[in-house]
Amino acid sequence: MMGRTHMAIGFLAGLALFKLFDSNPLLFICLATLGSLLPDLDHEKSMINRLLPVTRWIPWLFRHRGFFHSIFPALIILFAGLIFSFQMIALPLAIGYLVHLFSDCLTRQGCNLLHPFSTFRIQGFLVTGGLVEFVILGIVLVLDVLILARFAGLV
Repeated sequence: MMGRTHMAIGFLAGLALFKLFDSNPLLFICLATLGSLLPDLDHEKSMINRLLPVTRWIPWLFRHRGFFHSIFPALIILFAGLIFSFQMIALPLAIGYLVHLFSDCLTRQGCNLLHPFSTFRIQGFLVTGGLVEFVILGIVLVLDVLILARFAGLV
């Protein structure tokens, strides 16, 4: 999926889940949205590498949809959050990370969630940047706006 779709889905996940963790809504939603971009650190032209130029060396060391598209980085984020007592940062980052992975599992390229320990890939039917992804983006953006409007008391 494209970066904008991942961001919209990460934002939606943050909106849907922040109340469950008794955290600052703005921080939680922003971190979940950021976390939804992190798996693409391994892609040279990704949105996250355009936003954070210091990460541009990562695609030289890791192939796209390899280690960074497994569950292990999300587990590392969570584990580090527990060890260093920054769970309220680690948790939304990991949630965003995981929704990115699961949305990429819907694409034809799919994901190997256990890389490098397995070769099993979960693959879907979506073409990255295709019409169905565009429709999904539209639906998710409408949900984002409706939930925000409800929080603001407009609906």
